[in-house]
Amino acid sequence: MVLRDEMMFLFKQVLDGQQPVTLINTYRGFPISYPASLMAVDQGYVAMTVHEYQAVAIALEGKTYMQSSMLPEVIQGTAVGVDVARKRVAVTELKGVGQSVGRRSSIRVQPSAPIDVEIYDERRRIAGKIADISTRGVGVFTFAAYIYGDQAFEKDKEVYIDFRLPNADTILHFQGVIAIISAQKATFMHRLGMKIFPTSEVEPLLQEYIDQRKNETMLELKLVYESMSRQKAE
Repeated sequence: MVLRDEMMFLFKQVLDGQQPVTLINTYRGFPISYPASLMAVDQGYVAMTVHEYQAVAIALEGKTYMQSSMLPEVIQGTAVGVDVARKRVAVTELKGVGQSVGRRSSIRVQPSAPIDVEIYDERRRIAGKIADISTRGVGVFTFAAYIYGDQAFEKDKEVYIDFRLPNADTILHFQGVIAIISAQKATFMHRLGMKIFPTSEVEPLLQEYIDQRKNETMLELKLVYESMSRQKAE
């Protein structure tokens, strides 16, 4: 863990060397990652000029992750000022979070409309809604993680997963493994994270949908940026 004084010293070196940092955020599950230039480093604050889409993502998430060859690990910063129109951001409460942030190999996207999903094995079948999806994994929200007090499925349990993509007639069928089971705060809902193993016939259909959602998400992000910039000007 990098101490605060050491962290500020490292950021000043990045600033003095005019080296860019790469910022990492997400928007609707889609990774938003562009280079940023440091403007100032002082008293626990780092000010930067950022890409317009990064400014939107930081404004919405309230934080960002900073990565540089001059930093020993990824640094999380809490946003205290975001000027979307001018593409400027100030962060503080800096802390190291290791090296794993931003390393997900496959892009996960969130559906634009609810997608029903069924998860089952030889004993049980539960229903849910897809939270996000990639060609390697799917996240599902469900109220049925527990049945009569017992956990429906355990971590590392092999399951089957069925769902139909929007505007498609065919139900897609996957084998999968439960990777994560987590309770959602202040609700009776749980989130199941599963690894999936699509067949060679199914994977292109899934990739086509992910590419479509990626394009839709970037267009939406552009519109949000334009809207935020207009609000600033008014």
